[in-house]
Amino acid sequence: MQMKPNFEALELLAKDLRKQEPRHVSEELAGFPMAARCLDKCRASLLGWEGDFTYGCPMDLKFLSDAGLDVNEFRDYVATGASDEEVSQWIEEHAGAPD
Repeated sequence: MQMKPNFEALELLAKDLRKQEPRHVSEELAGFPMAARCLDKCRASLLGWEGDFTYGCPMDLKFLSDAGLDVNEFRDYVATGASDEEVSQWIEEHAGAPD
């Protein structure tokens, strides 16, 4: 099921990675390191604000693989404008246990 992007919410939540760094790799979301950074890059890429950062890079794929999540499904959920708390809950519902 394709979810509808909510660009207004994304603009409120996203970091402009052309001007600032995404969160550090050690910052966890739903118990997964790299998840918060991946979320920052995903939001920014949906808005064209990724700067020198790339959503779906090897680091993101490592987190997504460890969590058992699909790169496109994660992006589609993030595109709905979900908050950090909602993304964390979605990860918990769709992922395997963190190592």
